[in-house]
Amino acid sequence: MKTIAAVAVILVWSVGPPGVSAQSGDPCGDKNSNVEMRACYSKEQARVNADTDLLASNITARFRKLAQDPALGSNESELLRKAASAVTRSQETWKVYRDQHCRAVAYSWTTGTGSGTAYESCLFRLGQARLEELRSAFNLPK
Repeated sequence: MKTIAAVAVILVWSVGPPGVSAQSGDPCGDKNSNVEMRACYSKEQARVNADTDLLASNITARFRKLAQDPALGSNESELLRKAASAVTRSQETWKVYRDQHCRAVAYSWTTGTGSGTAYESCLFRLGQARLEELRSAFNLPK
């Protein structure tokens, strides 16, 4: 059983951390070393997660502003206020999920130096997915 696990670790290490590839849209896929990849993903995940927080905040502000429109009925205004609160809570909850999930990804790297890169890559990929989901759910342009 240990031999199978060792082979699996070697196979995974040879192709890089989960989700790390030269796919289109992956700004770090062309890096040649684990150190370069980790630094790149660290920078990119910080950027994409800041964008996610800003977008969620802007959506919330938009709903709150729309809720103040005197032309709306009280029910519509209340629903917009609830939507604003729900977006805020969902962003907070999403960040808890993101952090826990990416920690699990990092912990799964029991040997080698890939855990940090896998963690940063995971944060980046989930941040990209969250941005896309917010844009899609609220009909916002890319």
